[in-house]
Amino acid sequence: MNQLKETDRPPAITFGSTVGFVWASLSIPLIFHSVSKSVGNWYPPYLAFSVVVSFVAIFGIWLMKKWGFYTYVAFIILNQIVVLSTDTWSLFSILVPAIVAGITFTHLKKMS
Repeated sequence: MNQLKETDRPPAITFGSTVGFVWASLSIPLIFHSVSKSVGNWYPPYLAFSVVVSFVAIFGIWLMKKWGFYTYVAFIILNQIVVLSTDTWSLFSILVPAIVAGITFTHLKKMS
């Protein structure tokens, strides 16, 4: 009677979502770090906002919702503009989100 409900979520989406959740979680300590304040007083609240948006978008991806993918991609673009304009860009600022988005994109037709 206590059987697990089967999901139609591909293992790649589970993996990508897990990576996305971990990546967003790693940003939480940066909110309180002095380096983020050196960028500007607006940057720590922006980081907090970005963590929340990332969690919501990745949760949508986890639920196999297209809005999760579109929200995540839109936020990647916004975030790249922000990090480029503040000279805080690094390869990792695009690499991990691009991997998560790429994995999700390959399964977009299966999403509702």
